[in-house]
Amino acid sequence: MAVALSLLPNSAAAAAGPGGMSAAADSGAGKGGGRWVGAWASSPQREVGPTFARQTLRMIVHPTVGGETVRIRLSNAFGAADVTFGAVGVARAVASGSAELVAGTARRVTFRGRAGVTVKMGAAAVSDPVDLSVAYGQDLAVDVYVTAGADAAAITGHDAAQGTQFVGAGNLAGGAGAGFTSYVNSWFWLAGVDVEAGRGVRGSIVALGDSITDGAYTTWNGNDRWTDVLAGRLGGRFGVLNQGIGGNQVLTDRTDCCGAGTSVSGLKREKADVRRQTGVRYLILADGINDIGYNAAAEDLIAGLRTIAQRAHRAGIRVIGATITPYGCAAGCFGPAQEATRQAVNAWVRTAGEFDGVADFDAALRDPANPSQVLPAYQADHLHPNVAGQRAMAESIDLRLFR
Repeated sequence: MAVALSLLPNSAAAAAGPGGMSAAADSGAGKGGGRWVGAWASSPQREVGPTFARQTLRMIVHPTVGGETVRIRLSNAFGAADVTFGAVGVARAVASGSAELVAGTARRVTFRGRAGVTVKMGAAAVSDPVDLSVAYGQDLAVDVYVTAGADAAAITGHDAAQGTQFVGAGNLAGGAGAGFTSYVNSWFWLAGVDVEAGRGVRGSIVALGDSITDGAYTTWNGNDRWTDVLAGRLGGRFGVLNQGIGGNQVLTDRTDCCGAGTSVSGLKREKADVRRQTGVRYLILADGINDIGYNAAAEDLIAGLRTIAQRAHRAGIRVIGATITPYGCAAGCFGPAQEATRQAVNAWVRTAGEFDGVADFDAALRDPANPSQVLPAYQADHLHPNVAGQRAMAESIDLRLFR
C-alpha cells in the first residue's frame, strides 16, 4: 500500500517528513546523530512525451559527499497527475553508465515505513533513512517502479543527465541489471540524495545556473562538470548540488529549448532549488548569459541577480557571484550591445559588494587576445566550455570562500 504525500499546489518543496518537518530542507540530526547534507541534486523540469507505466527506472547519480545513511527525495513538481511508486530502491552502482549493482548493497527504500508512496501533483516526498554507506564520489543507483501517473500529459524530470539511465518492464527495484533493456538520457522524479554526514562535512553548496552549469558537452557518464571538479577540490567537505538547467534565464521562463523540458526562471525556482536544498550554506549564482542572448537590459538582469542574492542572504546563505562567460564569434553570437551588457553585469558582480565572494568565470575562460570570446582551447562551441574549460572554471574558485 502506498502512503500519499501532498503539498500546496505548484510547490516544488518537500512534503512533510516524519514528525511533520519539511524534510528536504531539514538539515537537523539524522538517525545516527549526524546531520543531513545534500550529496546530489537535480533541478526538476516539466517533461512532455515519455511514459513509464509499470516500468522501473534505474537512475545513476554521483554523490559529492559521503555518509553512513542516505535518504531519497522524489519530486512531482510539474506532473499533470499524482504519481505512485510501488517500490523504490537504492544501491551502490558498479559504475556510471552501468546498470549493475555492487553485490549485497541493494536496499529497499520506505516512506513512513511503507514500501510505496503516492506523490501528489506539485508535491515532493522524502524517504525514511536507509542504512547504506556511500563514499564521496561513489556512484549510487536509485530505482523507482512507477505504477500510476507515469503516462500523464506531463511528468517531472530533468533533461541532460549527461549519462545513461536505464528502464525495464515490471518491478525490478533492487534486481539485476540484465532486466533493464531500454535507455533514457534524463533523470525522472529523482530530485536529490541526502546523506547523514560526519563531523568533517560542513554542509552543501548549490550552483544555480544554465546549460554551462548543467554540463552541456561534458563527458558522457564522466561526471566532469565544473561542479564535479569543485567537489573534488573540496575533498568531500561540502556537498555540491548542481541546479543547472539548459537555456535557463534569470528573468524569464523558457519553453522553447532543451528537448521537451521547461526552464523555469531563476527568480521563480530559487526558493525550491536553493533555499530548500538540504544543508545549504553557500550559493554560487552562475546565471544570466541566456538573458543577454534575449536582449535583457543590464539593469534588469542586475536587479534579478540582486533579488536572488538578497533572498538567499535572508535565509542565512552566503552567496558567491559568478561572472558571465564570453560568447563572441565572427557571426551569430553576442553583438556589440549584448557584449556591453555582459561587461556591465560583470563589473557589477565584481565591484558592487552584493556578494560574499566572486567566481570570475569570465576571467577563467576568456581569450586574452580577444576577451569577448572563449579561449579556443576551452571551447566545445562558442558558448559552452569543453571539459578543459569546465575544469578551468572550477579551478578558478578560491576554496577559502567556503569555511
